[in-house]
Amino acid sequence: MTSRPDAPSRRRPWLQSLAALAVATLIGWGCLMGATEVVESLRTGVLNNRKGPDVLAAEQPVLYWALIGFYTAATLTAAGLALLVLTVAVRDLISARGPDR
Repeated sequence: MTSRPDAPSRRRPWLQSLAALAVATLIGWGCLMGATEVVESLRTGVLNNRKGPDVLAAEQPVLYWALIGFYTAATLTAAGLALLVLTVAVRDLISARGPDR
């Protein structure tokens, strides 16, 4: 017996939820690394550019603050995505443990 292609496979909902938890953890780890980089850059006044010259706040303030703002916005957006994925995964894990499953 084959299932319809448009019907979702719900044989192992806990496996999908665990995969979503793993993705949320990976995104959260990236957010933590990004946040520590932004905080360190604000503390030192130097944006460490690993593929080119560093950006100093005293020498290029417009570029420095534009990049810090971009990195901060990207980190906050990724943190929101991680929280969204985490809540969906936890909700699915809790509903998968219901009495009918």
